[in-house]
Amino acid sequence: MAIESLMQQAGSFVDALTVKAAATDKTGNETAQAARVPEQGDTVTISEEGRALIALEKSGDSDELDQEKDMDQTIDTLKNRIQKLEEEIKAIEDGDLPEDRKQTQLQAKETMLMDLRDQLLKAEQTKLKVSGMADGGGTRANGFGNTAETF
Repeated sequence: MAIESLMQQAGSFVDALTVKAAATDKTGNETAQAARVPEQGDTVTISEEGRALIALEKSGDSDELDQEKDMDQTIDTLKNRIQKLEEEIKAIEDGDLPEDRKQTQLQAKETMLMDLRDQLLKAEQTKLKVSGMADGGGTRANGFGNTAETF
């Protein structure tokens, strides 16, 4: 009799465990839903100002890329114009114009060439600044403040 009651209790215990295990099992959908909508925890709300700042940061990255592409295009255009102007100068030098007209045209073309080279240099420096590099490939030098005020 004692064995029967023990077996009956063990059976009830096993049945209770099985029922509880089945009741606590969640389907994949229920688990996913619980993960998406937590019952407890903090809720974060992003303000419109915060969203605007994030949008600016994201557009800032693309703005830098756009600026770099624009600078590359400007540099290429300037290089092409310089090359064409050098060819024009060569043609004038080799041409059959009278010497005084030749000198006048050469002077005008060489002035234009100097201006284009100056623009090219400025464009290349601007591109370095846009891409985050320093002029001359180095880093900015910060002195120790050897001014009259620091003595």
